[in-house]
Amino acid sequence: MRIIPRKTWFYPLVLFLLVPAAGSAADFQAVLAGIDRYYETVSSLQASFTQLVEVPVLEKSETFSGTLFFLKPNLIRLEYSKPEGQLLVADGTDWWFYMPQQEVPQVLRAPMKQEPGEAPVYILGGRMAERFSGRLTGTERRGGTECYVLELQPRSRTAYYRSLRAWVGTRTFATRAVRYVDESGNFNTFDLAGHRAGIELPPAMFSFEPPAEAQVLEAESPGGERAP
Repeated sequence: MRIIPRKTWFYPLVLFLLVPAAGSAADFQAVLAGIDRYYETVSSLQASFTQLVEVPVLEKSETFSGTLFFLKPNLIRLEYSKPEGQLLVADGTDWWFYMPQQEVPQVLRAPMKQEPGEAPVYILGGRMAERFSGRLTGTERRGGTECYVLELQPRSRTAYYRSLRAWVGTRTFATRAVRYVDESGNFNTFDLAGHRAGIELPPAMFSFEPPAEAQVLEAESPGGERAP
């Protein structure tokens, strides 16, 4: 029995990451520029992930884990090891979320948003200064890597989250972790490790065909639109 409402941790994922005093505005902009430079060099990415979902009003939390695959511009595949067999695929048009552990296997389909601020790669980089305001709060170690810690707010309102905190490697500017806060005050934290950038990933791995025995549900997007 699931203890966390499905939409609480599905939509923030639809999205695919403090010691010194607060940094200056110039420092903050320099880190954003570094994130963009990293993104420009990455055509593909594989990393392991751990996802922690916290719902304070219910005093509940749940942890998930698996492997993330990303191929530019917007193809994503998350293979879950916990729960085993669970799968999330973004094929460029739709999100497909497969839950084989249900009594009747279920597939949740939702349209991918195309606005830049809602693209699934927003924290990996790409026009960061245009899309986010915020501040550099300092540095700390995350997953064994020294990271800049950024507090970010989207310049354009998004239904996926209210604000986020990002941990970005000080040497590579690769995203190491992201913590989202949604409109209900729930927290969704992703930690990434074992980054392998620029590897060959076949586009076919980002397609999904619902199994014949699965129940397919048409989900509303966070903006209230239903999948066509």
